[in-house]
Amino acid sequence: MKKLLTLILTMTSLSAAAQGLTTEKYSQLLKNYNSCFILYNLTQHKIVSEYNPGNYCNQRIAPDSTFKIALSLMAFNQGVINQQTVFKWNGKKEEDFPEWNQDQTPARWLKYSILWVSQQITPQLGSARIKNYLAGFKYGNQDFSGDPGQHNGLTDAWLSSSLKISAVEQLHFLKAMLSNELPVTSEAVAHTKENLYQGKLDHGADYYGKTGSGRHGRNERETNPSKLRDGWFVGFIENGTQQYIFVSNLTDKVPASTDESYGRDGLKPYGSAVLKPITLTLLNDYFS
Repeated sequence: MKKLLTLILTMTSLSAAAQGLTTEKYSQLLKNYNSCFILYNLTQHKIVSEYNPGNYCNQRIAPDSTFKIALSLMAFNQGVINQQTVFKWNGKKEEDFPEWNQDQTPARWLKYSILWVSQQITPQLGSARIKNYLAGFKYGNQDFSGDPGQHNGLTDAWLSSSLKISAVEQLHFLKAMLSNELPVTSEAVAHTKENLYQGKLDHGADYYGKTGSGRHGRNERETNPSKLRDGWFVGFIENGTQQYIFVSNLTDKVPASTDESYGRDGLKPYGSAVLKPITLTLLNDYFS
C-alpha cells in the first residue's frame, strides 16, 4: 500500500510538472525568436517537455561556447589538462569580460567561458585529433575548417563559423556523455561534469550547464557581420534519483539592432544572456 501511494504521488507530481510548461508559456517567453527547448529524462529515457516550432530543434547553428564541453572532454582525455592545470594569461585585457584577465584553471575556463583558454588548448590537440573526436562524438557536421579561405579552424571553427550542430544533436551528445558512451575516459567525463556545475534550481535540484553566444549564419570576423544573435544554454539536472538533460537555443527573428553604429562586438545583450534566464524560468516552473 505504501509503495502504491508513493507511485501515485510521484505520477501526480510528474503530471503537474508537465502541465506547467504549456504551449502558451513557451510562446510567451520565446515569441520573438526562432527557438527550441527540450527537456529529456535520462533516467526514464524520454522527452518530458519540448518546444519545437518550425522544427527548429533540427536546425544546425554554430555551437559557439557550448563547444567547450566537447573540448574539455578531449583535453582531459588526452592529458593535455588536469584539474590543477594553470593557463597563463598573456596580459591582454578584455574590457567586457574582466574575469578573463588573469591566470585560469579548467573550472574557471568553463565557468567564465574564456575564449583564450580554448585557443590555447586547440593547438595542443591539433586539427586531426579534434576531427577524430568530433567523429567519435557524432558532433554536428564535424566541420572544423573555420572561415572559408582563412585557415583559422583551430581558433574559430566553433565561433559562428564552419562547425554546426542542432539542438537534437546536442541532446544526443549529452546523453552519450552522461551515459559514458563517448570515446573518452570516465575521468574526463567526471572532471568536465564537475566544472559545469552552476548551482541549484529554486526547489533545490542541482543543475549543470554551458552557455554559448554568436551571430547567426555569418561569422563574427566579417566586416558587416549578421545582426541576428544565436544563443545556447545546454546542460543537465540531478533531481533526487532522476537525471534530466536540457537543451535550449534561440535565434533572433529580426535584427537585434538597426543601429549601424553597432560595433563588431555589439548585439548586447548576447544571445545566451537573453536565453539563460528564459531557460531557468522554464526549468523552475517544471520542477516547482
